[in-house]
Amino acid sequence: MAQSARPDADRRAPTARVDPSDTVSVADLLTEPLLRNTLVAGRDGTSRTARWCIPLSELDEGAEPDGDLVVHAPVARFRGPGGAAVVRSVAEAGAVALLVRLDPSDAAPPAELRRYLPEARAAADEVGLPLALLPATAGFRAVSQLVATKVLAQSTHVLQYSDRVHRSLGEILARGTGIPALAHGMSRMAGAPVTVLDLDGAVLAHESGTGRAKSLPDHVAGLIGRYANTLGGRIPSHDAVTLDVVGDGSDAVVPLAAPVTIGGEPCGVAAVLEPVDGDPHDRAQRRIVVQEGAVLIGAEMLRMRSMTEAEERTRGDFVVDLVHGRFADGQQLVARARHHGFQPDGRYVVLVAEPDPPVSDDARTVRRFQAAARAVERIDHEVPEPVLATQVGGNLVVVAPVADQHGTEEIRSLAGAVYRAVQERLAGTVQVAFGGARTGAGGAAIGYREARTALSLARRVDAAPVVGYEDLRIFVALREVADSENGRRFAEEVLAPLRRADGHNRSLEGVVLAYIGESGNLNAAARRLGLHRNTTLYKLDRISRAIGMDIRSSDTQFMVWLAHHVDTLAKVNDNLDAELAPPP
Repeated sequence: MAQSARPDADRRAPTARVDPSDTVSVADLLTEPLLRNTLVAGRDGTSRTARWCIPLSELDEGAEPDGDLVVHAPVARFRGPGGAAVVRSVAEAGAVALLVRLDPSDAAPPAELRRYLPEARAAADEVGLPLALLPATAGFRAVSQLVATKVLAQSTHVLQYSDRVHRSLGEILARGTGIPALAHGMSRMAGAPVTVLDLDGAVLAHESGTGRAKSLPDHVAGLIGRYANTLGGRIPSHDAVTLDVVGDGSDAVVPLAAPVTIGGEPCGVAAVLEPVDGDPHDRAQRRIVVQEGAVLIGAEMLRMRSMTEAEERTRGDFVVDLVHGRFADGQQLVARARHHGFQPDGRYVVLVAEPDPPVSDDARTVRRFQAAARAVERIDHEVPEPVLATQVGGNLVVVAPVADQHGTEEIRSLAGAVYRAVQERLAGTVQVAFGGARTGAGGAAIGYREARTALSLARRVDAAPVVGYEDLRIFVALREVADSENGRRFAEEVLAPLRRADGHNRSLEGVVLAYIGESGNLNAAARRLGLHRNTTLYKLDRISRAIGMDIRSSDTQFMVWLAHHVDTLAKVNDNLDAELAPPP
């Protein structure tokens, strides 16, 4: 399919207008025998919708019409110069057509009648109001009955066809064959391609309507996706809308789209891709197909969502119990592990992905987070057992099986794939941390603690977006020191004087760490801190006085550096101990 000739237009928000093809137009009324060949002015306005007919006298009495009305009036009101003013007042009242009944004395040939009321006809052409001259026999009762019958017949036809479409698609829905089968049924009834997208623009189903597989062109998907994006956060009308023409030549299509909703909230879009020169009757039928289809697709999405959410809750509970080491005995583990494909004697690595900004409670963000979890579970990592992923707090926790021959590089590659899958689906940045590969449920709990430790430390030491527990080797080496009473006392004795001198700002601690990080280079430390060299030197002197040692000494620098790292790891361990403690 050719690309649109208007690339700039393809990037802007799509234009949507309601297709009124299930109503009666003024042109439809003028084809009826009673009104045929009576139009004398305002031909450009005949495409407007007509719903009922009222006499001009009701407008004179101050009636407030709701639009789409045809006005019936006697010819006497339009003779002479005052007729133009009456025409304009009728147009301002919202009328879509003006039917003027002639007197019995106006029995002239039609060609001659078209020269009647020149001022009124000129005003009608000026305001775009269709003006018809009716024979004397076309009284208000006959005309209003005609309009009502025509509108009712059209509405009945629409209801009958809607019922037929609904029953046909309902049979497909009852078979539980999913959204692609519904799209196929819609395409067969519409005689045109049908596509279904979610609110993020992902294609859930596409039926080409040609009898053979054919993918949805990107520029068509983009247009419908942008319309889907406009639905987020508001309750849409269920009416189908006609979007902008997209494509060129014989490949050009007009998406006729209807929102898919669950409980009044938009969750996707169903669209029929009809040809640009489509027949109006076919367009009316396609509009019904897409509206009825959108309703049943919503029901199918609700069923799928309920099943998915139940499975996700079960899987999430299992992963939470697994990484927190909450299985009371091996029998309980085996019974639940079998359902989720977890091998109690298998080798696993635990990864934790933390988005920034944190995941909010709005529906779209939650949906994207869930999509990220499903994308992670689909990562191909050459191991037959499934990947388990679930949300724990604001993080995504992943328990992934690894082969015996997989080493650090293979695990790091898997972590990189997790990082990309989450980054593509969430706004902001992502930090991914992973522990070592270990065996069974007990190993998964240890690996989770390692991953959480690495994640907490990564926030404090400006680590890479993907980091392993073993990457922070200095902290691994200090783990036992940080857990010991002597190690914590040492950190407290070194850092307490510095923090007392610093007050609540902690700027002195940042200065000394930058100074140590630059290997004692004063100028480099000043540049890192964005401070003047003399200001940095003054702060270093304050630090030396506070701790009672010369910070320029390499031994003193090592002592402060060691105390800071021990203190950092001790706080991380304390937070994890509190979080991972078994429930009372």
